[in-house]
Amino acid sequence: MINQFLVAFLVIPVGLLLSSLWGLYRNYRAARLLGIPILILPVSLSNPIWMLLVRHLIPLANRIPFGSGYFTRFCYTGWEFKDRGRAHLEYGDAFVTVTPGKNWIYVCDANVVSDIIRRERQGEFERPVELLAMLDVFGPNLSTVHGADWQRQRKCTAATFNEHNNGLVWAESLRQSKQMLEYWKQAGESGTKTTASDTRTIALDVLLYAGFGKAFDFEGIRKKPSEGPISYRDALSLILENAVLILALGPKVLQRLSFIPGLGRLAEATVQFKKYMTDLFEEGQEKSNLQESNLLTSLVRAAVKEKQLSRDEVLGNMFVYNFAGHDTTAHTLAYTFLLLSANPDVQDWISEEINHVLNGRDPRSCGYDEFPRFKRTLSVLYETVRLFDPLLSLIKTSEHQPRLLNLNGNEVTVPANTLIVLNLNAFQTHPRYWGKDGRSWRPQRWITSSGNGHDIDREELMSPTKGSFIPWGEGLRACPGKKFAQVEHVGIMSAIFADHYVVPVQERGEDEASARARVIDITEDSGMVLLLQMFNPERAALQWRKRQ
Repeated sequence: MINQFLVAFLVIPVGLLLSSLWGLYRNYRAARLLGIPILILPVSLSNPIWMLLVRHLIPLANRIPFGSGYFTRFCYTGWEFKDRGRAHLEYGDAFVTVTPGKNWIYVCDANVVSDIIRRERQGEFERPVELLAMLDVFGPNLSTVHGADWQRQRKCTAATFNEHNNGLVWAESLRQSKQMLEYWKQAGESGTKTTASDTRTIALDVLLYAGFGKAFDFEGIRKKPSEGPISYRDALSLILENAVLILALGPKVLQRLSFIPGLGRLAEATVQFKKYMTDLFEEGQEKSNLQESNLLTSLVRAAVKEKQLSRDEVLGNMFVYNFAGHDTTAHTLAYTFLLLSANPDVQDWISEEINHVLNGRDPRSCGYDEFPRFKRTLSVLYETVRLFDPLLSLIKTSEHQPRLLNLNGNEVTVPANTLIVLNLNAFQTHPRYWGKDGRSWRPQRWITSSGNGHDIDREELMSPTKGSFIPWGEGLRACPGKKFAQVEHVGIMSAIFADHYVVPVQERGEDEASARARVIDITEDSGMVLLLQMFNPERAALQWRKRQ
């Protein structure tokens, strides 16, 4: 028995090693035919086990003489953020990484990006749904299907994101942000260190109101109970905060591991959340004949009356819209507040516009019809997602047959089942499209003026080079919640910065300049968990003050 165990103990890792070496050799031979620079990576970055362990392994590798450099630069998910466009400046607008799993072609050319997006409509470059299969955790959804299933689900959900719903987003964003501001001001001169947690709360509250018809008042993290029954909001919040673990293990495995300290509460949250979603589905069935329109009622109506969705597809889409619509917005808001605290000139700049539009009115009296006038305020969002895009890249695939593609100026044949990475973080900062200061956060770059002098009403948003700025995607797979996110972000900013401003709390020995520099460093200390986020946002204490 012992000998059999030892044999199995040796055979499994040796088998995995041989399989990886064969995969590397096979993929390297295919990559050579492309005629573009090749980088060989010993691991597949989409491996879920590697995704969970890599944050702990890379620091260890940095301590080993032969482990640093090439390996620690490219062998982890999210390397594109630290690298920005440096790899493309070294290797060209296109290069390929060879892994044991698949070959990944990284693209940093706006023309090629636009071509791929255009041809996606023709079915040439699909979204690789296998990379998102873990989002099936509560049922099939828009992120994990393609073809006719995707078209059916998209039709059933996209209609929700209309101007009526945007009006709800606007009003709730104004209401919630005033409550959040009052909560932050309670911290006084010591400042609040909960900005990232609180932006998760406000993003969730706005989503629950506009998407699911559930209204909550803002509650800061200090008011949240850690024990007792888990509410719908708290269950979802807990799931979103631990999404990587849940998506990697799945709810069933998590239930079996609930005896492990720390996992019991999370396992309970997944059970309760599915129950809450089921209850909402039942509640929605009763309202399916009403004219009320939000994401929930649209999904239920599509299932009950139109027979277009199954029950599992309704639950799956409820989850994925919560996930996709919440975390992206929450992280972007957190980055924005920290960046604004370090850039008082930008605060003054948007405050001038906000007060010009309000003309002495309370922000909450400003209707959604005035949203288009907040161009400077919207530019703050654009500049933030340009540099801190939650996704870092958009991934397409050549699917089951070879495709022709222009790479580094030459037309090449991309083999079937190759992944093509539209490297957002590279072309959204590249000097070719954004100038020498492309890696600097400067929202003013987005505003042009058609008038003479200082006329805010004559200002317009700049149109970047086509294919050089696509944080919400474009074409067939563009994010349906793009306008939702823009309206929410502008609403929150306009309510808060009309008559308040924010400064970093200075630590011992710091002056204003060094405190701002430290906050910038905190935003740069970021990486991929499931999306791009700051690792230690609590290190930045922010103090809120009223303008005189």
